[in-house]
Amino acid sequence: MIYALSKLFTYTLMPPALFIWALLLASFGYLKRVMFLLALLFWFLSTQIGAHLLLEPLENMHLPKKAVNPHYVVVLGGGYDKGALPLNAHATERLIMGLAIAKEHNATLVYTGYEAKYAKKEIAFLQKSLDLTLPVLYEDRSLDTYQNAAFCAKILPKKEIYLVTSAVHMPRAYRLFTHFGFRITPVKTDFRTKPALELSALFPKMDYFDASYAAFHEYVGLLSLIARGI
Repeated sequence: MIYALSKLFTYTLMPPALFIWALLLASFGYLKRVMFLLALLFWFLSTQIGAHLLLEPLENMHLPKKAVNPHYVVVLGGGYDKGALPLNAHATERLIMGLAIAKEHNATLVYTGYEAKYAKKEIAFLQKSLDLTLPVLYEDRSLDTYQNAAFCAKILPKKEIYLVTSAVHMPRAYRLFTHFGFRITPVKTDFRTKPALELSALFPKMDYFDASYAAFHEYVGLLSLIARGI
């Protein structure tokens, strides 16, 4: 139920749906200034500066290392596409980082997310290509980060872990896995902020709008956790 409500909120009250509602209001003659304000907001969210201001607090948030001797490297799934290698770019970057950490520390890799069934092929390919023989566990029932943490808590007998996910997603993931009793060493990857602003920082690009959307999604998710006492 909570999962369904969160998705309903995401799809109806966050960009781009938010802009569509505003345009509909404007088309009926209401709030005549809404078009101008909407254009400014859309421009801001589509620039490197706008995306950076939203992403930076999330990606660089300090999260303490609480795991003393992690037994598992938990990689959070990040979606998949149709193709020879089905995991999308975000999920693949998380997976590669997870494999590197698991190899370095001789730990078990845990891949969690509904796309885990599709990840098996890619993990097997990467293990063979990199000459790895790491033990891997799959959790393929979870549909969101809350379920990632809840289901991992059920299948992992030891609660000290390396947690691997995108930097923008780490604050929410860290909070949820801590809630379910894990002691965590966070491993951030898939950073979306850039070390320096480009000359085109004020020009709109769809990539930056996508990054701003990801940041909005995380802020809303964090507020939801706080409201639920997590």
